[in-house]
Amino acid sequence: MNRKNAVLSEGSQLVADRSISRIINQRTLINSIFKSDGISKSELAKELKLSKPAVSKNVADLIAMGLVNERGEGRVGVSGGRKPVMLYFNESHRYIGALDLSFQEPVCAIGDLQCKVLTLKKIQIDRSTPVDEKKNYVWQTFMDMLQELNVPAEKMGAIVISQPGIIGDDGESLYSEARHHVWTGIGLKQYLKERCGVPVLVKNDVNLAAIGEMHLGAYNQIKNLIYVTCGIGLGSGVIIDGKLYEGCNRAAGELGEFLREDGRRVEDAVAIEGLLRRLRLMYAESGKCDAACEKLRFSDVVKLAKDKDSTVNRAVYDIGRELGGIIYNCSVMFDIKTVIFGGEYLNLGKTLFDGIEAVLEQKFPFRPEVFPSSLRESAGIYGGFVVGKDEILNRMIQDETYA
Repeated sequence: MNRKNAVLSEGSQLVADRSISRIINQRTLINSIFKSDGISKSELAKELKLSKPAVSKNVADLIAMGLVNERGEGRVGVSGGRKPVMLYFNESHRYIGALDLSFQEPVCAIGDLQCKVLTLKKIQIDRSTPVDEKKNYVWQTFMDMLQELNVPAEKMGAIVISQPGIIGDDGESLYSEARHHVWTGIGLKQYLKERCGVPVLVKNDVNLAAIGEMHLGAYNQIKNLIYVTCGIGLGSGVIIDGKLYEGCNRAAGELGEFLREDGRRVEDAVAIEGLLRRLRLMYAESGKCDAACEKLRFSDVVKLAKDKDSTVNRAVYDIGRELGGIIYNCSVMFDIKTVIFGGEYLNLGKTLFDGIEAVLEQKFPFRPEVFPSSLRESAGIYGGFVVGKDEILNRMIQDETYA
């Protein structure tokens, strides 16, 4: 390489290094402003150990992007001087759409950059509706919600789809149960990307719920946790050192694929269909199974559990014991002591947790603590907001033309 090319190469590397440094500094600054209830430039410089000129330059860029607002004055320091101008995160600069396909009736939600749910609607459309009508219905629901909020469509910054199954690097489903394909297999990602003109990300529903709990749930200070959900299916999301662990094939946490001693998948025995089969058999053995028993639905089981039906409570307790064993094994495998339990089974109440605790209380010294999800059925929506916010901020900071 001649001297001229060497100098050009060194100059290009310097520009690249400066660009990386700018991105890191701006992302660090925006994270601190996001977490604060107003903060000054001098406080940022002190907190992040950055020079005041570097803070001023990068904050000016963030203000120009629209991510930060200057308003109001703070208190004068002990050394006196002028009151500092306070910086605030602009949560309304962009909005996030979240679509949760893990329910019988999918859920659409709009949130701001503070990950606050502004509006939420269920997609109440027949599952047998033609594919094109389904896709258009979802898009129209997002547009209607934005209109109700008086938010222009161009302010939508990203959409995150939460769906069951194993999701590949490209956001396409590598594997999912056939019963989910009425929504997961219709090409929603590409359709919404084309109609809305924004990035559309697809993530596993349980992983998003785990992210939602870690960032916005009642135990958000805990950086090592397992989120376990049971209802239509059984699964978990694993958070290690504040980061989602997905495994080699993005299949970490697929508890439903565990095998029981009888060779059946665990999900087939303990999820809703398994619970209903178990109850029908128990009612039949007691001579109580009639036509209504054959048509038993999960909503009926929830009501019977609240009414303290002895047969239902026995079945729920037994399933709780099976779940307790699964939870214990997972916590030992990853050496994680905090487990958040969510999903439709939260509606079964105390009896389920009694079954779980009956197993765990015998397990020392590795006994995990199990807590009910504070975000309940919205955990995946909140996780979608967190992922969507990060996508928007990263794109804006890495590509200033995106702002």
